[in-house]
Amino acid sequence: MKKGNHKKGEIEIAQEIIEFKNEYATLYNDDVIFPSGNHGKYLRFVWNAPYGVMIFAKDLAGRLLLVKNFRHENRCWSWEIPKGFGEKELTPLECSKKELFEETGCIGSNWTLYKKITEKQSNTYLFNVEVDARTSIRNQENKEAISDVRFFAAHELQELLLSKEIIDPMTMFFIAQNLSNDV
Repeated sequence: MKKGNHKKGEIEIAQEIIEFKNEYATLYNDDVIFPSGNHGKYLRFVWNAPYGVMIFAKDLAGRLLLVKNFRHENRCWSWEIPKGFGEKELTPLECSKKELFEETGCIGSNWTLYKKITEKQSNTYLFNVEVDARTSIRNQENKEAISDVRFFAAHELQELLLSKEIIDPMTMFFIAQNLSNDV
C-alpha cells in the first residue's frame, strides 16, 4: 500500500490504525500528515475481497437485466446491475458467471470484459453478457435481500434513471451508456 508523502502534496499515512475488521471490509482511522505538515486523523475504508465484479446483462432485444436489492448501508431498495465480491479460488469471469446465476438464475453467453476499474487499492471487473429473456428469472441468493429481477427497455431505463429507484452510481453509469448506445 502506498503510504504517500506529505512533502509532495499528498496525505501521508504516518500510522495505520484498524478500528474495525471483518471478512468483508476494514475500517482504518489513520494517523496522517497533511501537505501543510499538520498532523491529524483520516478515515479509510477498504474492501477485503480480492476483487469485485459487475455484470451488464442484456437480452437480444437490448433490454437490461436489473435486480431490486435492499442495501443495508443506505436502508432502501434500489434497482442495480448484478454484482458481487470476488473469490480467491475463482477468476473474475468465473465469479461473474456465479453472481449472475445466483442473483438472477440466468446463464449468459458471449461474455466480454468491458472495463477494469481500480479504486481503493482493489480491482472491479465489469463484464458485458447476453442472456436469454426466456430463462426463468429468479433470485437464488440467500445472503442478500433481492425482491425482484427483470428486464428493462430503453424507455423504462430513462424513467428509472430519473427516479429515486436507483442509487448505485455504477448502475447509473451503465444505464447512461446503454441509452447512448455506447456499450
